[in-house]
Amino acid sequence: MRPYLSVVIVSYRSREHLEHSLPALYAQGVPSLEVVLVDNCPGDGTADWVQAHYPEVRVVPSPTNTGYAGGNNLGFQHAQGRFVLVMNPDVRLHPGALEVLLRAAQTHPRALITPKLLNPDGTVNACGNQMHYTGITTCRGLGDPPQRYRGLHAVPLISGAAFIASREVFEALSGFDAAYFMYLEDTDLSLRARLLGFEVLCAADAVATHAYTLGMTPQKFYYLERNRLVTLFKLLEARTLWRMLPALLLTEAAVWAFAFLRGPRYLEARLRGYAWLWRHRAALRAKRRVIQRSRRVSDPVLLHEALIALPFDQLVRSPGLARWLDRLTRPLYRWARAMLRGVRA
Repeated sequence: MRPYLSVVIVSYRSREHLEHSLPALYAQGVPSLEVVLVDNCPGDGTADWVQAHYPEVRVVPSPTNTGYAGGNNLGFQHAQGRFVLVMNPDVRLHPGALEVLLRAAQTHPRALITPKLLNPDGTVNACGNQMHYTGITTCRGLGDPPQRYRGLHAVPLISGAAFIASREVFEALSGFDAAYFMYLEDTDLSLRARLLGFEVLCAADAVATHAYTLGMTPQKFYYLERNRLVTLFKLLEARTLWRMLPALLLTEAAVWAFAFLRGPRYLEARLRGYAWLWRHRAALRAKRRVIQRSRRVSDPVLLHEALIALPFDQLVRSPGLARWLDRLTRPLYRWARAMLRGVRA
């Protein structure tokens, strides 16, 4: 008999996290549950430990490390449930969370639904994600008290750390864009879902702890910035991109300043991102054509909830510097946003 719910977990040297997340997952007591573990690092011992302690888990070794996006797509191919929960190995579900998520998915079968994720200290990690209108994505509610978010409500973006959707939604979206490898694949998935008229929701009464540490490395910076530009190019109409040009140039200048302050490895990562975009320009144009032909939602609707000010509190370490940068750039971004006809400033 086919399972009702499949849980897809992508592992990359994740045994330590799985020792906490798998017991919490099975303690949910949800019947007809299938767990698919994609092993992106075969040979590190994780699969052996899982098969010894959880033989019911279907372990799918990946011949190559295709990142979070490609690993989940491989998991989707093996998942058989009517609903699919994508979950990071470092996410631990609280009691009853899976029941709340599944009930929300049954009520909203044409939606991507993310839970309320908490930091280990109990503050909010993410109740979905949010995006500045030039594509920089950050956690929604980071550091807030958890009681501030309750019930089921619309959000701009899901958090890829954990979300549920029906099989039909995943098939309509063709899963993640594997070219992203990691970072912002959840932003792209959410925006593509909204362009097709699907809902994006947060079930804040479904709670999970995410072992997450805010930080940056040159490799993460490379993927974040490369994928940000990919997302904007694929999803927005040409007239929107032209009208956004002042804001895009301002963000480019800010990103280059950040790279310069961080050092040569960050500057090199930025250049590598541009080089990748140039090499893959034909494939990106092809994806853009497909998306623009199938979209059902306009850019003003898509960007309606996008942030005007950059969330510097999540982007720089110094609170004082964050406040100064906000005061400097907010008026400029507000002016540039006003140039987008039909999009409220």
